[in-house]
Amino acid sequence: MFALKSPCLFCLSADGPFTRDEHPIPESLGNDDTILPPGIVCDSCNQYFGSKLEQPVLNLAPFGVERVVQAIRNKKGKFPRVKSRDVELRSTGYWDRLALASNPPHRSLFQLPDGRTVLNPEWAHPNLLARFLLKMGLELFAMAESARPYESQFNAARECARFGTAADHWDFAIGLYPDRDDLLTAMRVDQYGPLETRQIYQYGLGVMASGDVLFSFVYATSVFAVNLSRPSALEYIMGFNDRNSFTLDSRWNAFPK
Repeated sequence: MFALKSPCLFCLSADGPFTRDEHPIPESLGNDDTILPPGIVCDSCNQYFGSKLEQPVLNLAPFGVERVVQAIRNKKGKFPRVKSRDVELRSTGYWDRLALASNPPHRSLFQLPDGRTVLNPEWAHPNLLARFLLKMGLELFAMAESARPYESQFNAARECARFGTAADHWDFAIGLYPDRDDLLTAMRVDQYGPLETRQIYQYGLGVMASGDVLFSFVYATSVFAVNLSRPSALEYIMGFNDRNSFTLDSRWNAFPK
């Protein structure tokens, strides 16, 4: 890993202090065991990410909605809720069961011909999503064996994550895994009834043919990927779509200006 005197992964200052626990994947997304060793992210960057980046991203779709649906408790042990325009979602404490309240004119709800109701919540701004993915990716990359996250090829990503530099030019891949039932990984029954194990999230790091480092993140059925080496995600999107039964899209198509 790195010496305690290494500079901060994001601001590149060695002044510190480095006293706060840094969760690469936020606790509010269900991560309670993956924590960066001390000396990698300074307290100032830790505090900035928590209040200025993670909070606005996690309170809106897609992460805010999935936190409610999955009944993921926050740091205070409370179930989350999401307010968006004329609708509010509240967790019931059970997976895939939520309470919904909507006020006229119900702009966030749509009725399909088959009777199903579709929710159209407010999404986090794509610039914030790009920065959030870069922040997670760089931190998890820093934990990988033999990784060199301080190399200059990652300077643009660290500046985008921490300061928002060129965030409106940083692409990411986004898609929806089609079969939610696959999140159920195990089930058993005891004297209290059925007990289910479900996948909340997974991530991966890899090197593409170009040499670029790619970070992928799946939260419930929301699929993301971002290039940590440069803004383009086209190489990964094209390769993924050639090999898989569902496709990913560029942020430029998913969030048209």
